[in-house]
Amino acid sequence: MRIKFDNKDVDLTLGRVSLLDTDPTEVYEIRAKTLQVLETLIKNRDRIVTKQELLDRVWSGLIVQDQVLVQSIKEIRDLLGASTIKTFPKIGYRWVVEIDIAETPTQGVLARNSIWMTIGAVVCLLFSCFIYISLYAGTSSQLPKVAFLPIENAMPDKLHDWVSIKGMDQLSQALREQSELQVSAVDDVLLAVERMNKGSLSPEVSGPQYFFKLHQILEAQLIVQTRLTGYPQDLQLHYTLHSHLGPQQGVVLAQSVDEALSELTNILAQRYGLATQSASEHYYSAFSNQAFAKGVNAYLQRDYAAAITLFRSALVEQPDMLAARRYLAGSLANTYEFDRAIELLRGSLQIADNSQSQKEHLRANLMIGYLLINWPQGDDRQKELSVAQKYIAQAKRLAQSSQDKLFIAYSYEELGKIKRLQGYFSEATRWLLAALDYHQSFHGRYGQTAALIELARIAIAQGELEEAKRYFSDAMRIADDSKAHPNQIWVLLAQADMYRDLNEQVIADEFAKQALEIAYRADSPQLIARVEAWFAQVPIHTVN
Repeated sequence: MRIKFDNKDVDLTLGRVSLLDTDPTEVYEIRAKTLQVLETLIKNRDRIVTKQELLDRVWSGLIVQDQVLVQSIKEIRDLLGASTIKTFPKIGYRWVVEIDIAETPTQGVLARNSIWMTIGAVVCLLFSCFIYISLYAGTSSQLPKVAFLPIENAMPDKLHDWVSIKGMDQLSQALREQSELQVSAVDDVLLAVERMNKGSLSPEVSGPQYFFKLHQILEAQLIVQTRLTGYPQDLQLHYTLHSHLGPQQGVVLAQSVDEALSELTNILAQRYGLATQSASEHYYSAFSNQAFAKGVNAYLQRDYAAAITLFRSALVEQPDMLAARRYLAGSLANTYEFDRAIELLRGSLQIADNSQSQKEHLRANLMIGYLLINWPQGDDRQKELSVAQKYIAQAKRLAQSSQDKLFIAYSYEELGKIKRLQGYFSEATRWLLAALDYHQSFHGRYGQTAALIELARIAIAQGELEEAKRYFSDAMRIADDSKAHPNQIWVLLAQADMYRDLNEQVIADEFAKQALEIAYRADSPQLIARVEAWFAQVPIHTVN
């Protein structure tokens, strides 16, 4: 397919752009993944193509961030013009320039050549697969060799910069110690990755070809790709296992990096180091965890409709999977189905919690209270807050019984918020100061910002504006020191709320604009949506 517009001739088959007004004609190559993005936008130019649809089509089966798509859009605009694609914030992109679709006289020849090329490619692929499967079959009676890639650090702070290589090394050493699996040396993997990068190959650009090449270079049957995200004490380690069976995804929820890495090591040792699990059991558990992992990815991208479908798929095979029920409840709440979300969470409390320290029951109680606090449903607000307090108090008891300091702090914050809304400012202040004491004991200090914002709101309610500004200043300093974009935004929006309530709209807008700038700089759909919700004067809370 060939398109023409302005002075450009774009060959979508060969992936080339020709500038017709230059002498001689300048020709530019389009990167493979960028070409797929361009083709998708042009073929669907009658509508907006969502970010998630583009990621699913072009990077199917891979754990990638939005940034890879942003980079492809930038490359298209650089080649074809900034006005060719329109961005729809929070939604996606659309091709907006009129084009002529040109049929070339050599189309028949190209078609015949394409057939032969396709046949040749299929033969080569079958031959490659035969060699690869033969190699794998030769070692099937043995344990597979494993190679860990550097961990992708997607944490919203600077505290986890060490994770990429040190975490990779930690995984490699732990798996060697806990199993008889062969593990590629870290230096060998880094050298292979560097070699691939020099050859313009990357997982985002080349997809399966990249991992096939790594299998060959490292002589490893299993490549482990990981991404760390979340917040201190509340982490998610997403993983993709690349083997001859294709990519399989999963996610580990943990309080610390060490705990997450240890859990992944155990999963790999049990799955590949032992042969005790039946094929059907392996299929069901792998399916549920893969559906859950994809659901979490969709959830983080705010594609709640897709997330709901995936979490329900996970629950078909594992109906008592409390983490999937919790994320499903969060997805329902974020689509304003609060009653169904609360009903699902209450159902979770009736299921035995086999997680460490009853963490899922703790979270369910906390989430029910959070929903009742932030989204009033009934006419009797005081009664609703009393019900919320009972759930938060139960979460506090569970957290205290397991000495889970993070969730003790969270429950104290929510109790402080309830007391503020009830007008009991002294009691609210005591709860919030107690929460601050816990947060100050953590390595990640920016957890203090939520309690400081609540203390500022109490000061505002009592007419102590200078005291409120001091709390905001302390909160912003902590967020800035940690380079924690979400927390910077919460502090700015809380200050914007204060000035809007004081009828100083110009100052309020300035704070909100600063928040929006940070959200765009972080390239986070969720953060952008929250700031835009502030401008639209709709609730900015979401369930994380």
